[in-house]
Amino acid sequence: MLGPKHRLPWANESDSSRLWSDDRGQTLQDYVLGVSLFLVTVLVIVGTILPTVTAPFDQEIGGDKISQADRVAETIVTNASEGTGTNRLDVTLVENIAGKDTPTLRERFGLPETSSVNVSVAPLNGSGVHRSASGTALATNADPSGDTAASARIVTLSDDSCATACRLVVRVW
Repeated sequence: MLGPKHRLPWANESDSSRLWSDDRGQTLQDYVLGVSLFLVTVLVIVGTILPTVTAPFDQEIGGDKISQADRVAETIVTNASEGTGTNRLDVTLVENIAGKDTPTLRERFGLPETSSVNVSVAPLNGSGVHRSASGTALATNADPSGDTAASARIVTLSDDSCATACRLVVRVW
């Protein structure tokens, strides 16, 4: 190192004694800046690479659940319709379906033991569960947990409680 005896000709006397002295060392600010930049770099690299590494192990909704939801929704619309080719459903049949628990619905629609099902009728604006003219809530009590496959059909009800239209939603998980 250059000591006070070895001064550069272009350096100012006060600058050279401060910059080239042996007692300076690394300041705390230099250390914190270096460690912070290192940590930010490592976090950015891990944040961009790690999701792509674990992507093959993420669970997606299987095609079996999607087809089960479609099949249940189509079966309800086909069997509960008042006429051929219409989506006007008999409200008593819908009340019987929507009022059942998951094991009964699973057995009725031939779903496997590993599946859970939720059938509900909701207004098109999505403002909760629709109630029939008799005051019955048209929804099962099972709440979906995790990822669900859903199938929806636009329907009307025979008691005209859903005069414009409602949404029949079937969720399988």
